[in-house]
Amino acid sequence: MLLAVALQVLGAVLLKELADRRIDREPLWMAGGLVVVMALNGLRLATWSLAHARYPVQRTLPFGALFFPAMLAVAVLAGDPIGSAQVAGAALITVGAAYLQQKGNA
Repeated sequence: MLLAVALQVLGAVLLKELADRRIDREPLWMAGGLVVVMALNGLRLATWSLAHARYPVQRTLPFGALFFPAMLAVAVLAGDPIGSAQVAGAALITVGAAYLQQKGNA
């Protein structure tokens, strides 16, 4: 399930990189990048499908929320400015996901 979140983060980062490029100068790079993003999303779908087939939804669903704190970490690594509200929001999401995961195990 963390693999699915990692694939989603990777796809988002790649889309951001593609958006920062000029399409008129690099159309093949843009097309190839979009194909890679679609392939990553296909793998993510397959990963979630396998997870949902193996585990109940109440155990798998909280992992999807971890995308947002992961993207905040990517923003920090990229040097983007981060505010205290964003950190607090990511912390709330993480605590909520952990709580729901524990509740799903009970």
